[in-house]
Amino acid sequence: VCESVSYHIPSQSSVYEKLFVKVVIIIKSIFPKNENEIELVKFIGRFQYLSSKDAKYFFNDTYYPKRITKLIKNNILRRYKKYLVLAENGQYFMKILGQKTSQLRYDQKYTDRLKFISHLAALYNKDSKISFTPSFEIKDKTSFTESSRKFIGILNIFGVKYLTYHISEKHTEKYIRSIIFDLQKETVYKNILILINDINRLNLKDFAFGFNSVIISNDTDEELEKLKYINQVNWPQIIQKLYKNTVHISEYNSCDYTNNKDKYISTFYLLDAEKINRINMFLQSNEGKQADVICSQKIVNLLGKELPLANYKLINISDFIEKDIKVYG
Repeated sequence: VCESVSYHIPSQSSVYEKLFVKVVIIIKSIFPKNENEIELVKFIGRFQYLSSKDAKYFFNDTYYPKRITKLIKNNILRRYKKYLVLAENGQYFMKILGQKTSQLRYDQKYTDRLKFISHLAALYNKDSKISFTPSFEIKDKTSFTESSRKFIGILNIFGVKYLTYHISEKHTEKYIRSIIFDLQKETVYKNILILINDINRLNLKDFAFGFNSVIISNDTDEELEKLKYINQVNWPQIIQKLYKNTVHISEYNSCDYTNNKDKYISTFYLLDAEKINRINMFLQSNEGKQADVICSQKIVNLLGKELPLANYKLINISDFIEKDIKVYG
């Protein structure tokens, strides 16, 4: 007598489902609960690379190297040369969070750009007054014209959005010309920020297009730190100190303050190619007029090359920055 026996063969999909559930349980058991650590891993998932030196921007204590060591031990992160990138379990965690990640890029031309973008975003990570949106989250990938543009992102400083470019020591004159061509076509953003390894490489006259501002700054950490306060200088207090009550805010774009007689005053925290161009146009069309320029010792030599006929008033601008202004909403 033959006895029939039935066997249940699990479907391939159910096997995968059980395997995924098992993986999820494992990941949840090893992933940190600390908010700063989670923020760090999410940041790396978003930007691909993070310099080991920039990890300090995500923590409020000095014990963070031990935290990172544990993340590496749990295969959440791994080291690639001097950078932190996602490891296998970190990729799984991003899927659990629903955060999209891109396959890690290794080609140097592209990764140099990614690494600077990451550094910029990390530097401003905990500053409530600044937000940075990288270019790869903005550009329309279906448009060749848009995807071929050179900007690295949008830096929002105290509500003012700056279309941001970076020129490193590896970029050639051809690359600089391509940025100029980029800006000639720009119609959306009215404030531009150009970060460069050496300002002397630029002819500032080439960067006046009719925008509100084209800010030129060195790409050092010291200068990037100063950018935080570009809209927090108490210029009225400085004007009062230098001119008392003899001048007022100008209604013309050729200067910032005036008495409509013999005082035409422009203020510079950082170099602004557009403002320099407006002052030059004013001086050319108003022979005999005097332009006063208020700036720091740091940029007076650079300004002097562009505005040799201006009357310079040097001041320690850092003494007039309102760093404690809070942003609500």
